Amino acid sequence: MSQLESFVEKIRSEQNLGIEVPGFDPKNGNEKARFLLILEAPGAKAVKTGVISFDNPDFTATNLKRQLEVAGIDRSEIAIWNVVPWYLGNDEKTKIRPAKTRDISQCLGYLAELVSLLNRLECVVLVGAAARKAHVHLSYTTKVRILSCHHPSPRVMNHSSDAARDNIAVFKAMKASGMSGVS
Repeated sequence: MSQLESFVEKIRSEQNLGIEVPGFDPKNGNEKARFLLILEAPGAKAVKTGVISFDNPDFTATNLKRQLEVAGIDRSEIAIWNVVPWYLGNDEKTKIRPAKTRDISQCLGYLAELVSLLNRLECVVLVGAAARKAHVHLSYTTKVRILSCHHPSPRVMNHSSDAARDNIAVFKAMKASGMSGVS
């Protein structure tokens, strides 16, 4: 079992949860990731597929995948996670609720632990307003660069005509900042 699989199992055990905590997409870089993208909380599709993935059948995942591709980010360079690693919503798993400050506060220790497991990590991108609530905590628990961007949900992307362009610019800056250490 990989370190990240053990990490997911630890959260499930400590929180007395199962499928509500989807795992990491095995197609991504994960343990070898240079970049960690932190979103809000897993949606119903992630719970159904069992992984946090931009291949999940929802518009948020599709938007994120497209933005990363345009920015030239290969999936082998990333890990994708959530500031709240479990599903927040109804029992039928059809309607997620927004993460509250107390939800996020409860999970900050897990986030710091995850960052410590990623030995090649160069940059964390806080994706959306909920994830940005972890910025102060990450600022004193890691030395890696921290960036932020808009959430790729249709609501956010449709609300601001510049949101997708901004995200692509942030992902390009993320990649460029990582290249500075390459000789």
